[in-house]
Amino acid sequence: MPCSEGQTPERQSIDVNDLVIEALQVIAKELADCSITVDTQLTSELPRIMGDKGQLQEVIVNLVQNSIDAMRTVSAKPRMLHVRTEPHGRDAIAISVEDTGPGIEQKTLSSVFDAFVTTKTKGMGLGLAISQAIVERHDGRITAMSGVKSGARFEIILPIKG
Repeated sequence: MPCSEGQTPERQSIDVNDLVIEALQVIAKELADCSITVDTQLTSELPRIMGDKGQLQEVIVNLVQNSIDAMRTVSAKPRMLHVRTEPHGRDAIAISVEDTGPGIEQKTLSSVFDAFVTTKTKGMGLGLAISQAIVERHDGRITAMSGVKSGARFEIILPIKG
């Protein structure tokens, strides 16, 4: 998968649902190995977006990988990953990734996209910073929330162009 923070996005027409499905396929074995149930709720017939498919797929895979890492510590409740696509107003599409891990501490939440900020013992703290840079290069935004259903929730908003 191309790590592409410094590259200009190669714009093409993208079906967001296909993008999500392909990203989940990339990491499907690890999801299965960690006994994580994936619940996808993909809104049909969403308008296409313009973007760099590889870069956007990298963002989704990174968010799912972070969810997997967070849920490794969960044993008292089911490990669930919820991935959704839906319209966001009339001019954008939302992709959300939500897990049943321990969530993100409030003191870390405001800096979670800063470079070198990590909650992992072996993490470098670059994945979310790179993800944010990619999303912003696509004229979108990414947000993090915690405690929605006891885990972390990330939402990517990408504009519909074309």
